[in-house]
Amino acid sequence: MTALDAVEGDACGEEQSEPDVPWERLNGRLIWVNLVRLLLSLLPTGLSMLLFGAGRRMPELWPAMVATGFGVFISVSDVVRWLRTRYRVTEDLVEIKTGRIMRVYRQIPRERIRAVDHKAKLRHRVAGLRVVLISSGRTRPALKLDAVSKEMAEALRGELMRGKAAADAEPQGAAAQETLISQVRWFWIFYNVINIWGVLVGGLMLWSLDSLLDLVNVDLIGTLDRVIGRLAPEGPGNYLLWAGVAAVLGTGTLTSGFIKGNWNFRLVRRAKEDGTELVTRQGLLSTREVHRDDRRLRGVHLSEPLFWRWIRLTETTVISTGLANWSLSSEPASSILPRGPVGEARRVAALVLPGDVRPLEAPLRRHPSAALYRRLLWAAAFCAATTGLLAWLGATQAVPEWIWVIPLWAFPATAVLAAVAFRALGHTYVGQYLVMRHGLSRRQTAALQREAVLGLKVRQSLVQRWLGLVSVGVPTAAGLRFYQAPDMGVEQFMTFAGESVPELIAEFLQSSRDEKAEISAPQRLPDRRLDGE
Repeated sequence: MTALDAVEGDACGEEQSEPDVPWERLNGRLIWVNLVRLLLSLLPTGLSMLLFGAGRRMPELWPAMVATGFGVFISVSDVVRWLRTRYRVTEDLVEIKTGRIMRVYRQIPRERIRAVDHKAKLRHRVAGLRVVLISSGRTRPALKLDAVSKEMAEALRGELMRGKAAADAEPQGAAAQETLISQVRWFWIFYNVINIWGVLVGGLMLWSLDSLLDLVNVDLIGTLDRVIGRLAPEGPGNYLLWAGVAAVLGTGTLTSGFIKGNWNFRLVRRAKEDGTELVTRQGLLSTREVHRDDRRLRGVHLSEPLFWRWIRLTETTVISTGLANWSLSSEPASSILPRGPVGEARRVAALVLPGDVRPLEAPLRRHPSAALYRRLLWAAAFCAATTGLLAWLGATQAVPEWIWVIPLWAFPATAVLAAVAFRALGHTYVGQYLVMRHGLSRRQTAALQREAVLGLKVRQSLVQRWLGLVSVGVPTAAGLRFYQAPDMGVEQFMTFAGESVPELIAEFLQSSRDEKAEISAPQRLPDRRLDGE
């Protein structure tokens, strides 16, 4: 069985595993952690009834009861998970059996393991526990052991991430050497709190605080409404003050989130038995430690959002095999820096990539002007189509008749965006690295090692054929799996193809020459002579 999810019984797992290796439970301290969490979840309803009496009406108690019910459900569910979870590590496999209702058996062959990381929330840290994530580098979720002791987490990571030969040669008590590459600078808070969603976050926080204070009969929104009403009774000033309150709350929330998530952030290169690895450590209440093997490193990727490009903000990730490139709960494992200045990202990239090459600082080859014409055509077509649609809707009285002129007035803005997208285009080849840049809403720059290129995907639409352009995609087994260089000139593409996959191009050109030689060779007719001649 491969490292895929399987819903099977216990017998199936035992048949395909080594019977002499015992199954182990998660650490028993998880029970006490959930018991404390269960007692804490009872506090909102208990305090509300104690302070204000048990005779309060149900609508007044529902926020506390919802919080209590959710906490009780999570605590009991976690205990059931502990009871039904077993795991073991054999010479060939890492196996886990879990499932609250349906029994789930998963296994990952040890030779396919690409990353073993651990993290800890506040409750785990207090109890001396860790959450271990074992990834095979596929799109499937990582195998998670929640929770094991801190010592067991370190032992698992050391055992699963080293080769057998290196393990035999490992000197006992050898201290790992670390070289500091980057650490958090607190002025980076500015790059993370200037956010278009800050007002929305502040609004959600205001609603949450109002619901929480309502348990103690405090009307937060009503009080703020009376204060703002005195300062600005009505009109735009009233809305601006409310937006200001939401923005202040949102900024405070984002600031506290950055401090909590990136406290004591350090990016180091750590020497190990069989090479080196990039390690990030961070976190205040919840800690996280991610290890990335340098042998699987294939490049660096920068992503610069459009509306924050004026402050030179970027998000930095490594292009590596076996690392997650997205996550709903935290930064992806491929992220090596918090959102920060592009200058620091380029400096770190130069230290992370092997050798003295600085591919992200190399000048890029500009794409032909036809790429700008294509984007202007798309902008004009979008405005024309929107104008026609709104004019038709206005004629049917579905929308106001005058609204069709708005897309016409918006054409200058779309033309400016087309120019911005054109200026983002560029590519080059420097020191065994392909550098590709494109994007409007996010300008993405990828420096990819040529040895990681699996081939080329070429696309040419009718408009591109008319303008003499081609779009090139570069597939790879690392990172996002596919990187683009759109709207190259045909001559630029031939040069780029020769630099990225020279062996493939040489084979293609040789086969083309052989076909031409066969076609151009003179066809000799058989010599037919009459008898007697």
